[in-house]
Amino acid sequence: MDSKAQPEKLPDTVAFQDKFTREFMVSPKEVKEGYYLFKSKTGGFTMWFPKDAKINRGLYEKHDKYYESSVIAGVREQENIIYDIDMVYENRHITDDIDTNLFLLSSSAYANYDGKYTKIKADRSTIYFAKNEQHISVDNKKDIVYKFFAYIKSNHSHQAVRFIYGVSCKDADRGCHIDVGKEEERAKMLMKSIEFHD
Repeated sequence: MDSKAQPEKLPDTVAFQDKFTREFMVSPKEVKEGYYLFKSKTGGFTMWFPKDAKINRGLYEKHDKYYESSVIAGVREQENIIYDIDMVYENRHITDDIDTNLFLLSSSAYANYDGKYTKIKADRSTIYFAKNEQHISVDNKKDIVYKFFAYIKSNHSHQAVRFIYGVSCKDADRGCHIDVGKEEERAKMLMKSIEFHD
């Protein structure tokens, strides 16, 4: 998308009204209700992108065609739910070492996981999936963050994405109902939507 496009002529959604995020959107046409097509700046992959989310410009990083890191944050106001997606894309030989990459994913502060991964085989990629929950305390209020994460590896190249999806109540005081099963489905849907482009 042309980032200079007139915002008033674009969809009235967070993804399109945020100038930086708009640069990653392929088209204002939804690929599925509530989702647009995102294309990475390396050109290495596309994925579905929630309409109520934006990319944090300050945390975005890219090196040539082989590395890209982004943090996506969204709010579902009516449900009092916030979520974020932390993604790291790499295109180099090191991605072939699955065990090392799963260790890196598990030991990251975002995942903080000690367990096994479920292997989900897709046509063009393999997804190594796991989940956990973290009990946190903010201003003496207890909250739970549900995490769903995966190492998504191309079956045909040295491309891969480390993907962490976290969801919690926006306002712990008000509380919220998080349907963990539905959030897992949503996370897996986004993971499976990732397509690598050689």
